[in-house]
Amino acid sequence: MLSKLKGDLKNFILTKNKVASNVVRSILSTITNDGLKDSATEEDIVSIVKKEIKKRKEAIKLYDSNNREDLSKIEQAELLILQSYIPEQMTEEDLKVEMIKIKDELLKENKLNIGELIKATIKKFSSSADNSMISKIAKDLVNL
Repeated sequence: MLSKLKGDLKNFILTKNKVASNVVRSILSTITNDGLKDSATEEDIVSIVKKEIKKRKEAIKLYDSNNREDLSKIEQAELLILQSYIPEQMTEEDLKVEMIKIKDELLKENKLNIGELIKATIKKFSSSADNSMISKIAKDLVNL
């Protein structure tokens, strides 16, 4: 994944795609700043990209609420580029079905609590599901 990012950066620079090259540069910069320059795993990179996606979504909400469409469009373009670097995300319904299975397993082991459910789900689906969605579904399932 790291080599893909570096290759994409080179292509974006050659094609003069400033938005995309800035996004990839920021990802590579974060990897370096986190001390993962050469040892970054795909999981590490996906985690970094997901954090950047979250930042962009928050910025879009903020810009939209303040009628700054110009800045919102830039963030939306960056968001699309970032989303291309993570695996396809599970729908809420699919995630809920899988979490019910995990909940049933935890019930059998008498380990069911919200912390264990979230921990087990994140361990299994962290790259393909949003952690905030996992938390929300876990609260619903444990409180049933």
